[in-house]
Amino acid sequence: MLFLLLGINPISSQAQSFNLTPEIQQKSFVTSDRVKLQYLIGGQGTKTLLFIPGWMMPAEVFNAQLNYFSQNYRVISFSPRSQGKSDIYLGANLAELRARDIKELLATTQTTEFTLIGWSLGVMEALDYVNRYGDHGLQSLVLIDNSIGEGTPPKANLARGNSKMTTESFKKYVKGFVGAIFKSNPPTDFIQTVENSALRLSSNPENAFAILRKPYSREYYRDTIYKTQVPIWYAITPRYSEQALLFSEKHPMGEFKIYDDNAGHGLFVDKANEFNLDLEKFLRKSN
Repeated sequence: MLFLLLGINPISSQAQSFNLTPEIQQKSFVTSDRVKLQYLIGGQGTKTLLFIPGWMMPAEVFNAQLNYFSQNYRVISFSPRSQGKSDIYLGANLAELRARDIKELLATTQTTEFTLIGWSLGVMEALDYVNRYGDHGLQSLVLIDNSIGEGTPPKANLARGNSKMTTESFKKYVKGFVGAIFKSNPPTDFIQTVENSALRLSSNPENAFAILRKPYSREYYRDTIYKTQVPIWYAITPRYSEQALLFSEKHPMGEFKIYDDNAGHGLFVDKANEFNLDLEKFLRKSN
């Protein structure tokens, strides 16, 4: 209704939300082990939102959030090793390296007060960072649509464990994987950016799947959450409902929202406007 009253074409508006505003800049830094990582940065203020994408996803997957929140916050989204426009890394994808990358990004951007926002694999990597480096400067945590070690373990994705894929079978898998993330119809160029990132290790599927293999039990992530005494928002699809209820009962500053069946794993894309308003409300209460 609002679109009609304003005379705005909903499709054009959606496409615009996924095209970065000019104030969001692409930058890079070199890690202590000489890997060049790309990140997007914009906005201003003393409080920073740092977005951590999921497996094989680029920084640009959070474009709608960067555009929206850069009006009132400093925003950063980065592409981890082998993702987006960052260097392809064919060494051992140790969890400790990926957590250290977050620490070095914070140092490079001189970030002192921040909210960590992790999606999918980024949930695990955000929690790993907090467990390793503590919560100094951390104002809040946002965990988007992954298990947090509570309740009944979700069913494993057997395809992700198949590290013996050929290049062609991996490409086919990735196209299906990207297609299943979103239930809406994001712009074609946005989907292409996401798919291109996911395909970067198609010649080395073993290395791609190695990124997923973390050396911790489920309890590692659960216990990190409960010893982290900052506000935490858990934004999920219905499959994690049991975990959300247990988490909210146990964490004194824990909140959650379950998005409906019209939102896929990439719920912050499918429900970008709703998600942004929900996140803004959480941030205003917690920071």
